[in-house]
Amino acid sequence: MNTNGKTILAALALAFGGVLAASAQSDELKARAQQEGFALSPVERPAESAEPESGGWPGIALGVKAGTTGVGAELTFGICRYLNLRGGYNWFTVEPSLKVDDVKFDADIDLDTASLLLDIHPFGGVFRISGGAYWHLDGTAALSATPSKPWTQIGNHSYEPASIGTISGRATVEDDFVPYVGIGWGNAVAADAALTFSLDLGVMFQSYDVEPLHSTGSGATSSDSTFRDDLAKERKRVQDHLDDWQIYPVVALSLAYHF
Repeated sequence: MNTNGKTILAALALAFGGVLAASAQSDELKARAQQEGFALSPVERPAESAEPESGGWPGIALGVKAGTTGVGAELTFGICRYLNLRGGYNWFTVEPSLKVDDVKFDADIDLDTASLLLDIHPFGGVFRISGGAYWHLDGTAALSATPSKPWTQIGNHSYEPASIGTISGRATVEDDFVPYVGIGWGNAVAADAALTFSLDLGVMFQSYDVEPLHSTGSGATSSDSTFRDDLAKERKRVQDHLDDWQIYPVVALSLAYHF
């Protein structure tokens, strides 16, 4: 055998020996790893998980609410990620003063309402656009005034307390159903929360009707109709004052629990 052939055979022998040595070393490493609780076998990387698809029924939530419509309770029914339906009841009573020109009325206001609103969450988050209606179960204001100044203007003339006596009347919300539009933040049926705070900012569109005013003073029973005419003008002024509140602001905070 010539020199070149011997060289090739030597190289092959060395390579084969290296393979056997590497194989033996690999078996030794595997055995040691097995004893120590490790695995040297190739591990496949898990595929990247896709974002969870939003699906399924969002559920319902029950909450309490307080604001310019009073205090009450509200039930939120989730339709999908972008739509919720809300229904609620609100109880509101207050006794403010109502000054109309020269006459200061004491008002006893009762405003009990039921609401049905549709919330649109355009981005699937907490921001919402709301629309719907409020139903006035009771929307009245009892008015009463007993002027005590020496002279008080009623209508176009001034009268003494004895001629005026006590003026009384009543104002009511003209329509039982009034529309509502607004915006808000919060989603009571969000998948990642059990308790949520929400804020509503909106307006109700409502009109009022003021019944004729009555007086216990001598001017109301006088044969002269001047006082009665002025009392009718005073009613018109009260009506104009309430008409400034045809756009009623709604600001409310709520806390709800997601079932």
